[in-house]
Amino acid sequence: LAALLAAPCLRADEAAPAEARSAWLFAVSPLAGQDRNELRRPAGPAGTVTLKDSAPMYGLFALALHRNWAITNFLFFSDVNESDVWGNLLFANYYADAKAPVTWNAGAGYLHHGIGTPGGDITVQVPMVKAGPVLRVPALRLSLNPYIGYAWERTEVPRGGATEDGTYLYGLTLNWRWRMLEAGVNYYYSQSREDDEGFHVLRGRLIGMLNRRWGLCARVDYAEHRTTDDFSVLAGPVLMF
Repeated sequence: LAALLAAPCLRADEAAPAEARSAWLFAVSPLAGQDRNELRRPAGPAGTVTLKDSAPMYGLFALALHRNWAITNFLFFSDVNESDVWGNLLFANYYADAKAPVTWNAGAGYLHHGIGTPGGDITVQVPMVKAGPVLRVPALRLSLNPYIGYAWERTEVPRGGATEDGTYLYGLTLNWRWRMLEAGVNYYYSQSREDDEGFHVLRGRLIGMLNRRWGLCARVDYAEHRTTDDFSVLAGPVLMF
């Protein structure tokens, strides 16, 4: 951390010279770490059995920025609980004004989550939309984005067919930037329309740049679903271009 703060490089919150700027800014980060998984499997007509396990996890995080747009994609994989757990989360956000202290945001995303178990494959597909105000506090280098949204969740389980459910989303995104450091936290609660069952999702990331191109990234994810819960901690290098 001391090395990052002392690095005599361009501050992340300062604009680059006009000739150095491009229309797009990209970041790519290969990640590795540990995942804690709880998997609920059918156990006959009486109910389910919960399996708990920890295993290495691998991911690839990508970010693209263009004027009022922010697009992120997170691909991950782990072999845990005798199952291949993988998924991909793609999200695109549009900000009406990139600098105004009060503006609005709208976004759309898609989550594909697959669990390959000895008894068959479990698949979760969740397209979602959201919208809300954006409040910026320049003195604290902080932006807040409370939002509401809606998701269409479809879950397919072995020998159990498919279930579909609509869920309401209530969330908050925080972003903070100072010099060579950038951090973001996103939390939301999804509430089922069918049975009032709720799930918590929390994602956080910290990026520290060593220079204009290279840095380090750490990511923490906690996500609840109908058939599985995951808590993971990942870290790795990040390349910006």
